[in-house]
Order: sequence, then C-alpha cells, then structure tokens
Amino acid sequence: MNKQLLLLISLQELDILKKDKKNEEEVGFELEDLKEIEEARVKIVSELPDHLYRKYTRLTKRYGNAVVPVVNNICQGCYLVFPTQMISPEQKNETVTTCPSCGRILYWAD
Repeated sequence: MNKQLLLLISLQELDILKKDKKNEEEVGFELEDLKEIEEARVKIVSELPDHLYRKYTRLTKRYGNAVVPVVNNICQGCYLVFPTQMISPEQKNETVTTCPSCGRILYWAD
C-alpha cells in the first residue's frame, strides 16, 4: 500500500479517536491519551505533502470522512459504482486516488 495513503488513513483514524476522546472529556472523564493522540497526529501531518494535507482538511470539513473504502467497486462515500476497467488490480492502493464523483480519497478494502 502507498505510504501516503497509509498516512492519510492513519490521520483520519486519529482524528476520529481524538473527537471521541474530546466527547468523553466533555462528559467528565479525565483523559491523558489526548496529548499522545495529538503528538501522533502532528507527526503524521509532518510526513504528508502539503497538497495532500490541504485536500484532506478540505474534504473533512465538507464530508466528515475524507478517506473512504471502495468495496465491490463502490465508493463508500457517495456510492458511485466504478467500472471494472477504471482501476487495474495492480494500481489499487498503490497511488492516492480520488473518487470522480465526491472527490474523497479512496482505498480498496476488498
């Protein structure tokens, strides 16, 4: 799998975890993990090219999830069905690919 794609998936997972932890903190739980999550996030962002991080940020603001899986040739963000010829099996997860319909960053889960 492409390193940048792995970083983007990890970044999204950390953002989801951070959001969940903040919600728990608002309820009254004291959490020390939040600092570690933020440090890991900063490290990942520093390894990403600027243009990919800007795209990730823009998509997150618009949709919530910027990185979505493709299952059975269907984008799980907008449910566009990809033709089989669009991506060859060798190219799956080897480049950062976006959905032609919603623009989300895609990874193949099947």
